[in-house]
Amino acid sequence: MKSIKLGIVGLGRFAKLHLQCFRQLPNVKVVAVCDLNQELAETTAHAWNAKAYTDWREMLDAEELDVVDVLTPEFAHAEPVAAALQAGCHVFVEKPLALKATVAAELIRLAELKHRVLVTGHVCRFDPRYIQVKEKIAKGAFGRLRSIYARRNNGKAFFSIYRRANPVYILGIHDLDLMHWFTGQKVVEVYTQAPPNEAGDHDLVYAMLRFEDGTIGVIENNWLLPSQAPAYMDVSMEIVGELATAHLNEPDASLVIWDDERAVAPPVISSSEIYERLTGPLFEELRHFTECVLTNEPSKIVRPEDALQAVEVAEAVVRSLELGKPVNPSQLGEL
Repeated sequence: MKSIKLGIVGLGRFAKLHLQCFRQLPNVKVVAVCDLNQELAETTAHAWNAKAYTDWREMLDAEELDVVDVLTPEFAHAEPVAAALQAGCHVFVEKPLALKATVAAELIRLAELKHRVLVTGHVCRFDPRYIQVKEKIAKGAFGRLRSIYARRNNGKAFFSIYRRANPVYILGIHDLDLMHWFTGQKVVEVYTQAPPNEAGDHDLVYAMLRFEDGTIGVIENNWLLPSQAPAYMDVSMEIVGELATAHLNEPDASLVIWDDERAVAPPVISSSEIYERLTGPLFEELRHFTECVLTNEPSKIVRPEDALQAVEVAEAVVRSLELGKPVNPSQLGEL
């Protein structure tokens, strides 16, 4: 396959970044876009010389696509992913793969049955900082891991969009995946606390995880950063081993811009534009995905089973909150 014919399902705020990345990949041609908002679909299609659809089923029936990029809300991932795989397409889907582990497992089974590449957007695996930590852990530089603390908080202005799912599925899912990646261990116990807000849903969640080898993980997520915070995200991770400790922060404050309103620290490592070209982990992730598609080889960096593990633990976080007690992810079907 010399050229990849691609269709996108879902044209929300993240789709703009995906489209910019695909524009930079010479072997990818966006031929169809789909969104429930007809005006948005048509405007995007015009800009890309593509066809516009408001129903992804119609798009799959009408187009001969090689790849489908699924960027719908989290609760609406499974159906278009399954249909695209059934249609013989390779699929990239933003994290999480699904909201239920049973559904995620079925999507993986379908991809294997159809011999199609299925990659979930666990983009942190393409961040050079996390990659360095992973490599040092693998070489024994940290010794035995003892704990991993991860904070991933975002601006309250975004909560109106993302209150559709528990914060662990949108924010914490990144760090659940990283913890699995670093430890190479499964989570055997999850305990969650999350005080409800005035509306009765959750904009803040804390979860403690215990891994098979005894390593402790702590997840902190909230949608409470004020509008005048120096960045729209506040991300931090501390990895503690018996021989070494690592700290990561985003933004890292290597660049801070002051004006009369506030000090701004752009998150330049996770994403930045250099002379109208998007650089960073997202571009590297999508480039890797297209390489997998061209060779029809599954990803060795973000395996489907990695995405499943993250969903299992995220689901356990939610179930622990509902039940008010610790939960073993492997026993979700019994709860």
